[in-house]
Amino acid sequence: MKTKGKITGIGYCGMDYLCLVPRIPIDDKVEIIQSLVQGGGPAVTAITAAARLGAETAFIGSVGDDERGKSIIDELSAEGIDVRSIKVRKGAESPAAYCWIEKKSGKRSIAWARGNAKTLSPDEIDTSLIKNSKVLHLDGHQTRAAIAMAKIARKSGVTVSIDAGTIVPGIDQLLGLSDIIIASEKFARLYTGKSGVEAAVKKLFAANCRFSAVTMGSRGSIGFDGRRIIRCPSFKVDVVDTTGAGDVFHGAFVYQYSRGRAWPECMRFASAVSALKCTRFGGRTGIPDLKTTEKFLERK
Repeated sequence: MKTKGKITGIGYCGMDYLCLVPRIPIDDKVEIIQSLVQGGGPAVTAITAAARLGAETAFIGSVGDDERGKSIIDELSAEGIDVRSIKVRKGAESPAAYCWIEKKSGKRSIAWARGNAKTLSPDEIDTSLIKNSKVLHLDGHQTRAAIAMAKIARKSGVTVSIDAGTIVPGIDQLLGLSDIIIASEKFARLYTGKSGVEAAVKKLFAANCRFSAVTMGSRGSIGFDGRRIIRCPSFKVDVVDTTGAGDVFHGAFVYQYSRGRAWPECMRFASAVSALKCTRFGGRTGIPDLKTTEKFLERK
């Protein structure tokens, strides 16, 4: 059953070409243990996680009219995501990422290309989709359109969430328009200039922000609600692949938020969904449904 209130994402969507290898080679060769082709991208994978958990979802982005673009859209449609606002650019190449995952550790290296599909302009987006959403989730890509839609969302009482992973032109404005700011540890340290994560998460918290957090991989996450620091440890699982773990954390977090849960509960739930994702190969393969997540949490 779908939850009330659509979760809409704007950002990068591409195709991931994944290889599981015994080690990541540098000026060397290794034999691939397992390979997979699967859709990827920060906000779009977050939206996929929210959809699989039971949220009503939509995604806004741009792809080329190549075979890769068709596959990206078909995969999202199969998850029940509203893809009507994804613009297909004629004669353009869709984004792609090439990922190497080390079998022993589950750690990965990624090289990506944005393709040449024209970025979204604000006038291409149906603003009624934004106004009728419960949460608008951003990843810093499609920046001009994201800023315009975040302004509309704020005026319409729609919560704006951002996955702060890359410092891009306009990021200051996007952060200033966001109610929920969750950053990677690397971004948090670089952007705030603070070496300590606690100091960084406090600095990320803006005057009009409601919650900030920093994800730290196997060390869990730390949040700040303007008054208190909230610490959430990671769940111990047999890690196969960490690709997409942070993206999935965001999707699960906003899903719980959309259900009216408190910040610590959102963090714990998101940590569980992210951990379960890591037990299977691929950025989306292991994303659990709600029932699987709740059973996992009952045992913890």
